[in-house]
Amino acid sequence: MTVPDGFQPSGRTSAYLDLVGPIFEKVEGDYRIGLFVDERHVNARGFCHGALLAMLADIELGRVLARSETPRLNLVTVNLGLSYLASAELGEWLEAAGQIDRLGKRLAYSSGFVSANGKPVLRAVGVFQVIGAGPQNPA
Repeated sequence: MTVPDGFQPSGRTSAYLDLVGPIFEKVEGDYRIGLFVDERHVNARGFCHGALLAMLADIELGRVLARSETPRLNLVTVNLGLSYLASAELGEWLEAAGQIDRLGKRLAYSSGFVSANGKPVLRAVGVFQVIGAGPQNPA
C-alpha cells in the first residue's frame, strides 16, 4: 500500500492514535488526514468499523479549525453529527477532508467528509469549544 503523494506521518500523535495508526497528514494546501484500513479496524462483517470513521472525522474537523489561527487554537469537541453513507473495506485508503463553517470566540463549527479510495463514506458536522490558544496544541 502506497501512501498518496503529499502525505507524511502525522506530526501529532497520542497513545490512542498510536493504537489505530499510523495516521498520515497532508499539510500543504488543504489540510487532510488519512490511514489505511487494516485488520484492527474491521468489524465482524469485515467492513471498517464506524467508530474509526468517526474518529478520523473528529480529528480532521478539529485540526482544520485549530490550524486556522496562530498560535493554534486548543479545542474540545462539543458535538459531532455523523451520517454514514457507505462502507469502507479492508485495505482502502481513508481520507478526511474538512472546512471551517464558522469560527467564533467560544465555539467553532466545521464540516466535512471521510472517503474510502475517493468514495464518500461519512459526512460529519462538528461543534468545538475554543479553550484558548498556545503550545498545548502543537499540530
